Amino acid sequence: MDNFEWAFGFEQRFGIVWVNFETQERILKDSAKWYRTVIRKNGF
Repeated sequence: MDNFEWAFGFEQRFGIVWVNFETQERILKDSAKWYRTVIRKNGF
């Protein structure tokens, strides 16, 4: 999930979930959707 990093503050985004800091809405990034599929298929 996007978070505060000491070196970059909130400018650089990390993680598999994008966070809208104003509304606190969480949006899955493409990498999160891909990972969800991998988990459902037990890695296959």
